[in-house]
Amino acid sequence: MKTYDMYGNVTMETNSLERRGDELVMKGKGLGSMPMTLFIRPEEIWNARKLLSWSVIWYMPIIVVKGWWRSRKS
Repeated sequence: MKTYDMYGNVTMETNSLERRGDELVMKGKGLGSMPMTLFIRPEEIWNARKLLSWSVIWYMPIIVVKGWWRSRKS
């Protein structure tokens, strides 16, 4: 999975996402060269709900379907 900035540059390339105990561990490269290991705690997932507006919540199923559709085409 890749995340991009507004200019289309890759900011993070995720290679794996796994569970380790109570945390999610995401491994990848930041800014194309810096290896990173991110630890996501359960309480941070819960706190992330504050970032979600109703328009984002309603869009989530749509983006999942669009992603599935586009990945099948390529």
